[in-house]
Amino acid sequence: MGNQGYVDPLINEIAQNVQLILFILAYAFNILLIFIILRCSAHCIGKYRVLLTFFALSDLYYNTLHFLVYPIPEMYGNAFFMRGHGYYQERLGVALYLGAYGHAFPILIFHFLYRLLVIYFHHIISYFPSLLLAFLKFSLRLSIFHFSIFYWFFQPDSESLLILAPLFDGSTPVDVVHSNDTAHKHAQALYWASATFEGPRWWSLTGAGLMCLAMVSAYVAIVSCCFLVNKYLKSQTKRAFSMRLHKQLFRSLIYQAFVPLFTAYYPAMTSVMLPVFGITIPYISVAVPPACATHPLVDPLLLIFTITEYRLVF
Repeated sequence: MGNQGYVDPLINEIAQNVQLILFILAYAFNILLIFIILRCSAHCIGKYRVLLTFFALSDLYYNTLHFLVYPIPEMYGNAFFMRGHGYYQERLGVALYLGAYGHAFPILIFHFLYRLLVIYFHHIISYFPSLLLAFLKFSLRLSIFHFSIFYWFFQPDSESLLILAPLFDGSTPVDVVHSNDTAHKHAQALYWASATFEGPRWWSLTGAGLMCLAMVSAYVAIVSCCFLVNKYLKSQTKRAFSMRLHKQLFRSLIYQAFVPLFTAYYPAMTSVMLPVFGITIPYISVAVPPACATHPLVDPLLLIFTITEYRLVF
């Protein structure tokens, strides 16, 4: 990575090696997935292969940004802050990373929505180009939405810099390497001006609230689609191959939606939201980066090993 992120040399070395291994594996398996999709999907899942390819490309984009930026989230009292410790360490990099992080939600929603529409209204396939265009527009807007939270809502100011000064100047020991020279490069959200729940700083609170709202809304939509798709699949007696494929695709989507919820989304959102309540978890800065780095590796593996036709390639 770009420089030393952690004070402990052993933790730093382990983090760098884990990041590099996950980066290489994620690239390898996503490229492999794209190859399998192009080779095998035309006859069995039709236009859905376009969405799966986009999923893999999105993971490659996220994987690249995570490697280049290597964002490390931290908590301190009522403050959340995060800086890139990779090759690109400016605050813009952290904001771009969060844009890629938020990019996963519209992708998941659209995958579930598309499966729902296809099984209930099969003729919707004829409108696939229009649906894809609508999806791309929505995905871009939500990515910009998440980018803006870290770039504008979580921008450092004199008050947040003053509160976090003991960390940046080394007066308060923490796991991550800091200096006064890099203080302004952090995305910073100081939620309360004094004690917890006293002196609300609405700009930071609004940013955290918008992030939480986006994530909760995404999973409400996903769970709703899950319920309707599952209800349909239980009530149908179509051809064995057709139903098996529908069930496999549905199962893979469930895995792709809920496995990262616990490996990446929940840990990252925890680091953002808990300081609102004055809660600090030790070692969050050590645990979250590798957890988030697993996300682009888990996605292709789930697809490859859930769909029979993809497994047969091996």
